[in-house]
Amino acid sequence: MKKKMLYLAALLCCLFTFTSCGDDGDDGPTSEATGTYTITFSPDFFKVAKHVNIYYKGANGENKNDVVMAGSVLPWTKTIKSTRFPAELGYKIVIEPKEESEITDGTYTLEVVGAINGAVNTGGFFSNNQQMLNKTEFKAGETSKMLKWLKDNKEKSYGYKLGKDGNAIPYTPAFGS
Repeated sequence: MKKKMLYLAALLCCLFTFTSCGDDGDDGPTSEATGTYTITFSPDFFKVAKHVNIYYKGANGENKNDVVMAGSVLPWTKTIKSTRFPAELGYKIVIEPKEESEITDGTYTLEVVGAINGAVNTGGFFSNNQQMLNKTEFKAGETSKMLKWLKDNKEKSYGYKLGKDGNAIPYTPAFGS
């Protein structure tokens, strides 16, 4: 009889042990933020700019860099995913003006518009467009004025920290240039 009770106790211990193992590590869905950056340049922009360095926050907040120049696929767009919260979404542009422009006659418009759109898979999203360089018109005879304006406005940064609930708080991202 003692042997039967011992076997029954051992069987019950094994049964409880196997039952409890099935629940380990099941924490439910992981929160993930998705951010999309879009930067649009006016058609005349690369007549006075050599290139633009775009520094941006990648997945989980690491610093990334792209160079955009005439002939690049525009608008510049990147989509990143992050599981770290608050998720850092941000970019900085650094414009390298040309020494001389390709402007010969007419009126030229310089403008840069950036957008950050973010969403969290557990709910919540935001969308924000930034006028990085205001729409400004220059005439062909104002080349030096245009290049000076571009040098004076060559660096702009925007960013947001996105919480698990999708709420976005503005912040200025830090990048090395």
